[in-house]
Amino acid sequence: MVPRRLRAIGFFPLVVLLMFSAALPLFAFGSKEVPADITPVNGDYVLCVTDFDASALSQSRQLTGDTVVKKLTGVLLDLSYRMRGEQETAYYRDSAWAKSRADAAKALAAKQNDRDLLIYKGDSAWRYRKNLKTVDDAIAGLTDDLAKIDATAPVVESKPTFTLTDGNKSDTYPAPPKSGDENQFCTDQKADAFLTGTLSEYHGRIYLSIKIYTLYNRSYSYQDSVLFSSEDLNAAMDEISGRLAAAVSGTPPAAIQVHATPSNALVIVDSNHAGRGEMGTATRSPGTAEIVARADNYVPASFSVDLKPGELTDVFIDLTPLSLSAFDVDVPDSPHSRVFVGGLYVGDTPLSLQLPRDSFSYISVETPEGKTASVVYRDNTLVKGNAQFVRKDDTSGSAMLTTKAPVSPEEKRVDKARHAFYTAYGVFWFILPASLLTASIAGTYITANNNYLASPGFDPSSSTYSNIHSTALASTYVQGAAYGVMGVALGVTFFQIFRYLFVSGGDATPIIKAPAPAPVPAPDSAPAPDSAPAPEAAP
Repeated sequence: MVPRRLRAIGFFPLVVLLMFSAALPLFAFGSKEVPADITPVNGDYVLCVTDFDASALSQSRQLTGDTVVKKLTGVLLDLSYRMRGEQETAYYRDSAWAKSRADAAKALAAKQNDRDLLIYKGDSAWRYRKNLKTVDDAIAGLTDDLAKIDATAPVVESKPTFTLTDGNKSDTYPAPPKSGDENQFCTDQKADAFLTGTLSEYHGRIYLSIKIYTLYNRSYSYQDSVLFSSEDLNAAMDEISGRLAAAVSGTPPAAIQVHATPSNALVIVDSNHAGRGEMGTATRSPGTAEIVARADNYVPASFSVDLKPGELTDVFIDLTPLSLSAFDVDVPDSPHSRVFVGGLYVGDTPLSLQLPRDSFSYISVETPEGKTASVVYRDNTLVKGNAQFVRKDDTSGSAMLTTKAPVSPEEKRVDKARHAFYTAYGVFWFILPASLLTASIAGTYITANNNYLASPGFDPSSSTYSNIHSTALASTYVQGAAYGVMGVALGVTFFQIFRYLFVSGGDATPIIKAPAPAPVPAPDSAPAPDSAPAPEAAP
């Protein structure tokens, strides 16, 4: 008898609900995920770069092959992973499955052979039964392991780590294999694929052809080529390396387009010149790209951009103009003097310069006669130097500067000290031999006279004795005077050396005859009072 409450609810819906609840474990069993403790196999993808064949090139272009190989190797070293396709995943899964099953079957066959040999050992009955049970338990375990291997396919890493062979990392590139030996070459190099290429000449240009042999399909799966001149080597390497990186990594390439203002701004992407102003669309490997933009009288900009595979990244750069100070450089007494800003020659005087207001600028002037003057200038202010700045206003009232190249007092002191040192040094080398010669002659006279006076039987009261004694005394004075003159000359020379070193080591004080001019406002910084406001630029 069905209870009334069940009749009220409905017996048939209740039965359907019970059947659905009982079937839930079945559905859960069918969609069971791979346990987290299972480690995927084949977690690395190894590529071997072979030595490119450049024998068809002329002798003067033989080194181009090494340059191309190293540039492509540098691009491949930046890759960190590879995305596997279904065919490659199936190959490595089947290979790992077959290897693990063969190892398990081999272990099972060996254990079964051990069981068959037990009867020939001659053990006692109780020992035979004990060993037989141990072997049977091991065989049962190996049989279960083989059944599990047959029932469960190994999990292959879908995003393996990409790397090059150890030889490539140390700039060693083996010769490519001969036709038919590709698989053995991959086995010997422990690589999943290898890259090979050839270079040849085509109407004065270089034709580069590359191809990749992959182990999983036992054939060349990628091929590319590019024709370039020696001057376009970097651009050609950027073009072909982007496609190569996309093929090796298994991801589509990224694209980048740079729009820089002003139009003459220099754009550099990953340390390679990419163009000026508007840069056309270029394909690159996915990842981080370093972009630098520079232009004269503008603040440079540098930043990183993350390039996504299969996406176009537009980069807009609007460089900020530098605040400039304008003035004229002139040497009235020596026209056509050469003017340098830093180490760069910018022209001859008279010359108008516009320099960044907020940064130091080193200006040097060299006259045709060889005289030089230099200053460090910043924000309309003379920081240091030995040039002379004179304030001068033109008819419009804007401040202008005229630069002269006088000889500063410090420079005069240095020239005077240098001249005194050279004079003392030259005179010393005249005085030194003359003093030594005079002292030597005087010493000879002194020795001879003293020996004569000391001879026995000589009367000290005689006039001859007095004359000889006077000569000996005079020779002593002459000898002392010679040594004294030599010592004085040496002392003066040393004094002039130290004086010259001290004076030349001092810093020159800048000569400023007028205060720094007031900053000159930019012509377009503000509209004139009676002029209409400029229309806004379209976005």
